[in-house]
Amino acid sequence: MNKVKVTTILKCKNLLGESCFWDPRYNCLVWTDIEAKKAWMLDDNNQSFVFNLPDRAGFILPRKKEGFIIGFPNFIAITDKNFSSFEKICEVEITNNQTRINDAKVDPYGGIVFGTYNEDPDKAKRKPIANLYRIAPNLSLTKLLSNITVSNGIAFSENENIMYFADTPTGRIRKFEYTKNFYKFYELESNMIFKNVGEPDGATVDIDNNYWSARVRGKCIICIDTKDEKILEKISLPTNTPTCVTFGGANLNSLYITSLRADPTSDNEGGNLHKIETGTQGRVQLLTDI
Repeated sequence: MNKVKVTTILKCKNLLGESCFWDPRYNCLVWTDIEAKKAWMLDDNNQSFVFNLPDRAGFILPRKKEGFIIGFPNFIAITDKNFSSFEKICEVEITNNQTRINDAKVDPYGGIVFGTYNEDPDKAKRKPIANLYRIAPNLSLTKLLSNITVSNGIAFSENENIMYFADTPTGRIRKFEYTKNFYKFYELESNMIFKNVGEPDGATVDIDNNYWSARVRGKCIICIDTKDEKILEKISLPTNTPTCVTFGGANLNSLYITSLRADPTSDNEGGNLHKIETGTQGRVQLLTDI
């Protein structure tokens, strides 16, 4: 049994809820329903707001200026607070009709690290043709990694200059060290593969540098000690398909979890938004200089 209580705080029935973060500018949770082409907000009074988007958004992230950076399938845009206007700033893999932009995080130097995803409907035939990139504040685009199938699990431990990343089908959470502005970016030895807890999806890092991983098709989230590479805590969820996690609320000790509506018949909590009150705290959301 869980030591903590898991609550369903919004029956939003997302097709594919993802990319959640707590926005310190507006004191609200923001996330995307990729397949429904919608952006969602939940304020600190638990009032929700929904915005229609022109296309599927793999990620939404906050700016130091007003509005957001948003990752559509093959381009990145700047949008206003109400998601009513979109200015394209970068095209991505426009000649590849099998990939789309997926997971992303603001990095400690004001850029955004994001990955793509091979969405061939036949999972057995999916090849590792996706990539990991960084878009810098000056809008220059750098490829960081290739040979990826499903980019996920990006999270930063800023005080250690460590970035985590997962290619979901491999089950492995990888660990990288970076220098200022990503002039150097190299992989560290790690062995974070965990059996019988689903596959790694979205993730976040808490103030103790523990890594919280949403385990899609595993009906749980896990908290990992990144030094010992062991599971500190496993929290069972009412849905089999959690997709992303983030800390939020006034004290950043509430853990919010988005999910995927894969099978409404057998998993009626899939696609809803869940919350856990934890004994730790998350890090303040970084804002991009873009």
